[in-house]
Amino acid sequence: MTRIPKKMLFPTTMITLFLVVVLVGWSNYRLFENRYVTQLTLEESGLLSQGSSLFNRELGHIKSTTLFLRNSVYALLTSHHHIPESVFWQSDISQIFSQFALTSPFISQVRWLDSNGKELIRINARDGKIAVVPASQLQDKSDRYYFQQAKLATENDVYISPVDLNMENDQIVRPLEPTLRGAVSINRERQGVLVVNYDLTKLFAQLRTLSNDRFFMDVVSENGEWLISQDAQKEWASALKQDKQTNYVKSLYPKVWASISSEEGLSSRISEGQVWSSMRVIVEAPISSMETEQSSFLYFVARSRSHVLDEYREYLQWLIFSLGSAAFLILSFLVWWQMNASYKRRALLSALEAEQAQLKVANNEFNVVNHQLVELQSELVENSKLSALGLMVAGLAHEMNTPLGGVRMALSSLTALINKEADSLSDRNRQSMGKTLEIAEKNLTRAINLVASFKRITLDRSGQDVQDFVLNSVLQDLLTVYKPRLKRFPHVLIKDECDADIHMQGFPGILSQVIQNLIDNALQHGLKDYPKGIITLTAKCQNDMLALSVKDNGNGISSEVRERIFDPFVTTGRVDKHTGLGLHLVHQWVYTLMKGRIEIESKEGEGTSFTIIIPLVQTRDVSLEEMSKGL
Repeated sequence: MTRIPKKMLFPTTMITLFLVVVLVGWSNYRLFENRYVTQLTLEESGLLSQGSSLFNRELGHIKSTTLFLRNSVYALLTSHHHIPESVFWQSDISQIFSQFALTSPFISQVRWLDSNGKELIRINARDGKIAVVPASQLQDKSDRYYFQQAKLATENDVYISPVDLNMENDQIVRPLEPTLRGAVSINRERQGVLVVNYDLTKLFAQLRTLSNDRFFMDVVSENGEWLISQDAQKEWASALKQDKQTNYVKSLYPKVWASISSEEGLSSRISEGQVWSSMRVIVEAPISSMETEQSSFLYFVARSRSHVLDEYREYLQWLIFSLGSAAFLILSFLVWWQMNASYKRRALLSALEAEQAQLKVANNEFNVVNHQLVELQSELVENSKLSALGLMVAGLAHEMNTPLGGVRMALSSLTALINKEADSLSDRNRQSMGKTLEIAEKNLTRAINLVASFKRITLDRSGQDVQDFVLNSVLQDLLTVYKPRLKRFPHVLIKDECDADIHMQGFPGILSQVIQNLIDNALQHGLKDYPKGIITLTAKCQNDMLALSVKDNGNGISSEVRERIFDPFVTTGRVDKHTGLGLHLVHQWVYTLMKGRIEIESKEGEGTSFTIIIPLVQTRDVSLEEMSKGL
């Protein structure tokens, strides 16, 4: 091996040393930065714990207190059932409401709404003072969502509203009053709904005081709306009809919101040069007897102010640069001194170095060859993995077509032999052999067609190029390979009412998968436990678009599920180990890859219809790999 001259070796060594110092410096920079982020996260966790404790201490028993008020009213009604209403109605009920309002400084209103949503009694509480609202000022609250939700609840259910702004006479109260409501229905001689308003203005003010010069406490609704923000202009964007794109957390920080909304406990992340920590705070947990009741919650978010992490990074960069420069200078001197000593020794050991050089050459050559062999082996393994599916499909089709072709030839030969020897056979034997050969021929044809359909479907779904195809061929191939699966659903009939001559340019494999997912959805959900189900496939051309419909006469879809039906992991068959990804994939394929849309018509108990409207001629604007990253 050629000896590197001293003039070249020293600069090379210095460059290597410089790279090592940079690498060590960068590693230490990342290490100390992560430690600082961990420290910030711990401080933010403490801030969130203080906010959560404060919130739960003040508003931790809304349901129980609301039920206590309802039971107090029941007790009064029972004890006065023999007294005319006019004697006790206003005074006694108002007195109970007044006493109840004084139990918490956050209670701002207590109301009794009749079954039509009109206020019968209302008391206002502020700073320990109670005011009974005159009858002339009582309002109609029938259009309020909390009244409608409370009417749907059973007797012992308390509806906890989301935190919103208080409104009087259809106007937002100024200054803004963040309000939480507990509502419970009354089912006695006089029916209606009891509503308790909790004014969170003071509580929010206390939460704001938790912010300091390093951290800020945000409170965000479950819809991604700021209730408390570092920028007060971004608060209550929905109620104040501000632009949601510039005033919602989920719009300004979509990645942060995705992380916050997916975690139920304490979680942290870094984004936009800030450390974010979040905690889901339950306003009130469900009552144990209510298995289907949903918890009402908020997100408490603590984030470092933008200058905190930036200032520490600048300080850390300066420190690492200073220490790294000093270390590089010291090590450079040591390397220079060591290299000079090494050259002096090398002059005395030149003969030995020559032999060592030859050994190093041989060893290097061996390493190069070995490295080339390893790279060749890795490349062959990768190539074999990529071609495994194609080889399997081609091999399976070939291996099955060859014996099937041989069987067909044997049947043809046997038929010719029987015809040749027909005179020597009895009519009974000849007819029996003919029927047997006819049955064998039908089954053989069916097997050959099934193999051909399977091969076409596999090749279509493994291909990613735009292809010309006939829609009816894709449907027939799918229905052919689908027949064994339908044997598990003997009560279901699939009707094909598609136009036969629809020519398309696009992705036949993906379109086949879309139709299969819709049929699977109908079988597993729409027609589950259904005595007699019908799935109807229709397809028609509308100008330059295809309208493909998959319709069933099954159970239908509830309005609650329909709103989220294309979201990932949404399913009503979780107990049957369904993942809830089928319709989400259909949505992605149709909207992203095929540039189409999906229309749903469904009514509970009458069935569901999915109509896919896509162009007859499609182009590739996005690859399947790019689209899979979006899934």
